[in-house]
Amino acid sequence: MASSPLRASRLCEAAHVAPRSAAIGPFVAWRAGTHSFRSGVSGRIARVILAAMILGATSQLAAQSPVEHLAFDRPESWALKYFSSVSTFTGLGSPVVREPWSVELGLEAGWIPHLSDSQRRVGFDGMNLEDLNKTLVFGRPRVAVGLPGGLSAELGWVPPVEINGQKTNLLAGALERPFLDRADWTLGLRLYGQVGYATGDFTCSTSVASQPPGSNGNPLGCNGPSRDTARLNNAGAALTGGVKIGAGGALHFAVGATYNDLAFQVGAVEFGFPDNTRLATHGWTGWAAAGVGWPLGRRLGFSVEAFYSPLNVVRPPRQDPQNDGLFNVRALLRYRVF
Repeated sequence: MASSPLRASRLCEAAHVAPRSAAIGPFVAWRAGTHSFRSGVSGRIARVILAAMILGATSQLAAQSPVEHLAFDRPESWALKYFSSVSTFTGLGSPVVREPWSVELGLEAGWIPHLSDSQRRVGFDGMNLEDLNKTLVFGRPRVAVGLPGGLSAELGWVPPVEINGQKTNLLAGALERPFLDRADWTLGLRLYGQVGYATGDFTCSTSVASQPPGSNGNPLGCNGPSRDTARLNNAGAALTGGVKIGAGGALHFAVGATYNDLAFQVGAVEFGFPDNTRLATHGWTGWAAAGVGWPLGRRLGFSVEAFYSPLNVVRPPRQDPQNDGLFNVRALLRYRVF
């Protein structure tokens, strides 16, 4: 998901398009003349100079890795906001007034759609294929507590369980309260947010790094699996509602807006050089959700909903934004403890 002058120059070198002198010009220029230099100087002195120049070049590269702020419709930004949207902390039910200090436990499961190769081509402003299809599902336990004044507080946590080289650790919270409560329908307001990250070999996957650096299967020259980190913080508000349909069941809906504060830290070694590029982006996304819930007994309940968020992206060579939104389905099993 990285996009920096250094990594772009490495990609060009791997494709035999242009040398990397734009990023480490002194070292490349010296390397081009290594043979003639060695012919006039002893091998020991040449190795000392070479080691010194590599150390200097590496230090220079480390100093040239500031945060790169991306437009919110860049392909890299699209991938970040896509996965931030996957875990949007919706209510998965109608807004209700719970008894103060009552407790509900829940288990949520969600579908993560498989991304096509064109959608995974996000690195270098849409040039490089990233390993983003780590899993098709996510899950998190939830707990809801009734508060005085008709408020409900809710927490959810995606624990850092490793799946295909990826670990996700997301803590979400919400406050919700109905502001119109009629016999057959309700309207409410929900404030929500999440903080956390996902780590994995997104830039240099294990399968890519197993192939020779610079080969067709490893054009970036990955020397091993990367240890990348995506920060997926967000906060937002939603209008929620529900309509009773009999037998204890209810239709529910929600429309919300989310502010996303996102970043991606590359942790790769390519052609022997560390790449610690850091990308950052931020902006708003909107979403809508609708579903149905049913009681499964006096304490147990089940709900399911469809979720959609339109997500703009500009994929070169096009210069106009396109909508490549997220559609997924979530489900929640609740148990009222007391």
